Amino acid sequence: MRGMMVKPPSIKLPRPFLSKRSLTLWCFARARRMKHTGQNNAVNPHTVMVRWVAAVLLRALPRTVLVLIGLLSAGLSQAGDARLGIAIEGGAFNAKFKFFNASDGCPGYNDIPGAKDYLGSVFASSTSKTKVLPTDTPIHVFLFRPRDTAGISAGGGQAEIRRRSLQVVLSGDAALVFTGFEAHRPEWTASGAIEVQRADACVAEPEVNGGDGASGEAELPDMPEDKAEDDS
Repeated sequence: MRGMMVKPPSIKLPRPFLSKRSLTLWCFARARRMKHTGQNNAVNPHTVMVRWVAAVLLRALPRTVLVLIGLLSAGLSQAGDARLGIAIEGGAFNAKFKFFNASDGCPGYNDIPGAKDYLGSVFASSTSKTKVLPTDTPIHVFLFRPRDTAGISAGGGQAEIRRRSLQVVLSGDAALVFTGFEAHRPEWTASGAIEVQRADACVAEPEVNGGDGASGEAELPDMPEDKAEDDS
């Protein structure tokens, strides 16, 4: 059989060794057995050890690479994100919390997947649901209940959605609970690294003041003295 090409034998991996000595003894025994059976006259213990180590590394490589990729992607995704746990006291049938990016001003509230400002939604429940959101970004949180559709349309559509929404800014993980409603506007409690206010904070101050008066009275423009006397 000398001079003929011999197919390299497959090496069955042993169970994990407890010491270097047991690994060395196994390699010598494996080389001796391969030589006696004529599988490969050139095999020696060092070759067997190299093949065994290579096989172990090849088996572990895909899993190691996947773990490293997962850790890297998780680190990148969490670098500028935070988790918001959100709930509503008493629950809400067939309702969703919808999230809109308000970093460029008041969003358009288009909830079609892929829309410019739409960040997704979670089902509204009495138990907290988690939503991952960007940090240091104004985000409008709107509780959509199908039964409110007619009232929203009658109230002006986008303006009414804004009136019924909250604006949050996360600087870390936080929790937000809708505790009730007054004139369809939510009341809330919050904890964690979060700032919460009415969503109409995205509107210019004079417009907010002249709207529902939530932020105080609008300032009167300066008038000439003689004109003021005529109007009195």
